[in-house]
Amino acid sequence: MQISAKSILIVAAIILGAIVVMMWGMPVYNVWQQEMAGKAEMAKAEQNRRILVEEAKARLEAEKLNAQAEVARAKGMAEAMRVENGQLNST
Repeated sequence: MQISAKSILIVAAIILGAIVVMMWGMPVYNVWQQEMAGKAEMAKAEQNRRILVEEAKARLEAEKLNAQAEVARAKGMAEAMRVENGQLNST
C-alpha cells in the first residue's frame, strides 16, 4: 500500500482546515460561554432580589398583625381595668 502525494495533501488540508476552524471557533465559543454565564448571574441576582422583596413583604405583614394584636391586647386590658374600677367603686 503506497501513500500518494495527493492523499497526503488532502489529509494536510483537512488538518489545516480543522486548525483554522478551531482558531476561529474557540474565541467565539468563549464569548458565547461568558455571555451565558453573565445571563445566569443576572437571573440569579434577580431571583435573590425577588426573594428579599417577598421576605420584606412578609415581615411587614407580620408587623402589621403584631400591631393589631397589641392594640387588641391593650383594648382588653383597658376594658378589664374599667370593669375592675367599676366593681371597686361600687362597694
